[in-house]
Amino acid sequence: MVERSHSFNVRDKNYDDIQRIVEDILEKSMSFSTNSKRLGRSLLRINYFDTTVDKENQKNNRITILQEPEKRIYIQINGKLTDSQVGQLWNEFENNLNNSVKVEKVTKSMPSKDEIIRKIKNLIDDRGYLVKSEDVQEFVENFIERYDRFPKKDEINSIVKGYIVMVNEENLFDNNDMDIIEDSKNIEISKPNLETTQKDLSLTSNDSTVLLMSDRVGRRKCPSCGNDRLIHEMDDKSVILLDYPKIYGKKNCCAECGYEWREH
Repeated sequence: MVERSHSFNVRDKNYDDIQRIVEDILEKSMSFSTNSKRLGRSLLRINYFDTTVDKENQKNNRITILQEPEKRIYIQINGKLTDSQVGQLWNEFENNLNNSVKVEKVTKSMPSKDEIIRKIKNLIDDRGYLVKSEDVQEFVENFIERYDRFPKKDEINSIVKGYIVMVNEENLFDNNDMDIIEDSKNIEISKPNLETTQKDLSLTSNDSTVLLMSDRVGRRKCPSCGNDRLIHEMDDKSVILLDYPKIYGKKNCCAECGYEWREH
């Protein structure tokens, strides 16, 4: 007669794994239905039923699993399993444990933050756009601060797409404009022209309206004072292109008169 009690070294398996293995053998290999119940931190009972037989006559059909310290468990089988079925359960359970040991676990090294930044920048560069490494670094650091982890592969692709959307929308990375921004850092910005008509509204702290200009040809020109030299771009936080990572639209600002407008 086959022994109906066994102990096992469960190795790298946890208690949930043991429950799943036994349930799979009963359900998939023996065509029983199961009903499992935890009776404490270390005791599990799995009742098994033949759906073609009255359930009241199968109350004693159960498998009890007791977990002991140091990764060892005891399994006891009760009920109407035949010796052949008991032997099958032991064999399949043991094979499952052995196979889990044979499978080599390959731990992939996680990329560093610098590697992620370089990857995002390279992906953007490969698509013919320019982006500063410090801008990408800011996006990655914001992501880590919010989610306490690095971006996944599909999230990296979303960041790249967000940059490209912003570039196509506002021509963010125009090299000439980048030079103008540097030149205008030390220039004192005068107050906006008070004679601006109501139609040509500028953006102030109390006014969320931005004058929309058609696509430009040649150099940017301020629609208020006509200045075409000291024009720089800045974030327009009233226009959100991508929720996270947060990407805003861009608006133009005249360094001569302080007038602000957005092109479309």
